[in-house]
Amino acid sequence: MIERYRQLVNQLSPWQIALLAALVYGAWAAFVNSEHGNAVALKAGLVQGSYAFVSTWLISFIAKWMLLRWGFSQTVRWSAMSVSWLVMLAIPVVLHTWQKTPDLVEAILPGLAIGSLYLWSYCQQLQAPKPE
Repeated sequence: MIERYRQLVNQLSPWQIALLAALVYGAWAAFVNSEHGNAVALKAGLVQGSYAFVSTWLISFIAKWMLLRWGFSQTVRWSAMSVSWLVMLAIPVVLHTWQKTPDLVEAILPGLAIGSLYLWSYCQQLQAPKPE
């Protein structure tokens, strides 16, 4: 299973991974808000899907760029993960601060936990392209 995940990570571009995140998180947001009507569900799905797309694309792009640029050593992997993680943290903190979210940490913690697991696995599984 890990080998299949590694292949998938190395085959998909950051755009494709971001699209998958947008579909999953957007559908979830729409589903959990569906009891408030179709318009609210659609709005929630589009907002969450858009945020998931931008955030996932950006952190995947940064991590992949750093690894391709400076190599695939463990030091570079941890550096790529750290820089990308700080960007991943900054986006919801800025958005929730702007919106004056009262429980900011509680609001961002689930996404931060899932995003951290994704980012760690992405940085660990990404490999150098094979020469042709």
